[in-house]
Amino acid sequence: MRLLRLLSFFLVMANAVSGQKLRFIFEGDSMTIPLVHDSLRGISGLDIVPTTGEWHLVSDRGWHFTFNNIRTIRDLSDSSRLKMSQKTPFWFEGVRYDVKTGTYFWADEHEFVTSVQYGKTIRDSAAQVLLKMPLPGPNKGLVGLALTPSGTLWIAPEAGWEGETRMSQDTITFFRYPNPRAADPVVERFSYPINRCAFAQGEERLGGISEILAVDDTQILVLERCYDASQKRVTANLYLATLDETTHRLRKELAFDFNRQFPGTVCNLEAVAWADAQKQTLVLIADDNFRRSKTLRNQVIVLRRL
Repeated sequence: MRLLRLLSFFLVMANAVSGQKLRFIFEGDSMTIPLVHDSLRGISGLDIVPTTGEWHLVSDRGWHFTFNNIRTIRDLSDSSRLKMSQKTPFWFEGVRYDVKTGTYFWADEHEFVTSVQYGKTIRDSAAQVLLKMPLPGPNKGLVGLALTPSGTLWIAPEAGWEGETRMSQDTITFFRYPNPRAADPVVERFSYPINRCAFAQGEERLGGISEILAVDDTQILVLERCYDASQKRVTANLYLATLDETTHRLRKELAFDFNRQFPGTVCNLEAVAWADAQKQTLVLIADDNFRRSKTLRNQVIVLRRL
């Protein structure tokens, strides 16, 4: 009987842990990055390396910026903390850095082709191509990259792969590479329920995933965003997606609603990264699309995990 009670206790505890919800609150800190560098525009990717204190920002016009000694987001206004600004041939949509292997992974999107590449540095001569394909839809390429603690790489398209970018398609596919640097890497497919944007216009109605970020080996955060041109506003939600290895599906639940929980105007959010090794604080950056308007600014938002 004692053994049965112990087994029952552990089962209850396991269910309680697996049922815990991940939620965030607005930290109360947000700002617009001033142009400390003329090319610091169009930010579409961010990764933060807590062990070195480096912040890597990438632009969809080829720039890779490295800041160091960043303690608060206002340090991004200090040009002396800009360690490097490097022009590359890539039109970035995302970037991740694997501390264990010293490897950068990045998503690239040109007019007709989208790809994920990797290397010890972000340069064309050092890049290895993991995945390359025609754009599944206009301006709808590969945008989301997430690296788990075990080194697994997740890749998410903005609105679906070829054949998935339809308003009637309510699920799209995420790719998971258990060993992305292998000579012949294995890829696994997981279905994800995407929110389409019936209120939007044109290609924006398809909805859009702008970034993903690993929580652990079984959960990832997914940032979904829509633009309503008639209202001139951005709607954005951060979801926690939990994988089911049996069904190869991702189950999602809301982790933060920017339009209800953020007190200001939400801009064109595109980049997300953990600010600390304990994964308690999130930093998000918006893409200004090289313009300045109500929803197009180099906006930075800080969220804290509950």
